[in-house]
Amino acid sequence: MGADAIQVHPTPPGFWGSPKLDENRIATFKEAAARHGHPPFYFHAVYLINLAGDDPTLRQRSESTLAGYLKAADELGVNGVIFHTGSHKGAGFEARLPAITEHLQHVLERASPKSARLLIENNAGLGGCVGARFEEIAQMISALDNDRRVAVCFDTCHAFASGYDERTQADVKKTIDELDRVIGMSRVEVIHCNDSVTGLGSNRDRHANIGTGQIGEEGFRALLRAGPTPSRSRFYAGWPPSASAPTIEDEHLAPPARPDRRAAAKVPA
Repeated sequence: MGADAIQVHPTPPGFWGSPKLDENRIATFKEAAARHGHPPFYFHAVYLINLAGDDPTLRQRSESTLAGYLKAADELGVNGVIFHTGSHKGAGFEARLPAITEHLQHVLERASPKSARLLIENNAGLGGCVGARFEEIAQMISALDNDRRVAVCFDTCHAFASGYDERTQADVKKTIDELDRVIGMSRVEVIHCNDSVTGLGSNRDRHANIGTGQIGEEGFRALLRAGPTPSRSRFYAGWPPSASAPTIEDEHLAPPARPDRRAAAKVPA
């Protein structure tokens, strides 16, 4: 399909569970990856994970699932695991930060990855979801002593929904400058390029085809040209669930400075 990088849900995203591996599966995957030149490859963890809530049983199950994902990614040579931190359900981010930090530390200890990384994805901000503001992601990373095994996935739809404008070149510059100032672009390893069905600051996670939503073509032209581009980042051209299979996000990938590629063809130069 002309992709430069790949993200998959290795298990159904709406159900608990981590990838189950054996020596044969690991060998088969590694052989295929080598045959295709080891393209950047990421897992997206299940959507049920909540490390920020007040239910200790749910938090523990979330920790175990995320640790299983990270361990599997590391065994396969997958670059990392993208995940949503969850919702504090009204308790407030500051109040839940110690628990979030403890669980993430346990995930890293249990998986003990040699190369795979955890990628915190920014959130649209509905219902007390953690990570809608760049400052919250920065605080989580800082609480983990800036562990280099933790990186960031930046989703354009989620950012727009949480109030970061991306509709014009000036808007994009302001947002990317803030992302760089607060988190640091060296931490941004993956970028999900998704347009937004709903307006700026709506706090609703509703993806649209690139150029057909509220961000629009001008915004994505600016995003594709924004620089300097982080050396390890990959731009994901996102599509709504109906583009592939119901309830599964289909995020095809395109490189940052190559809008001529198939996955970015919806963004005219």
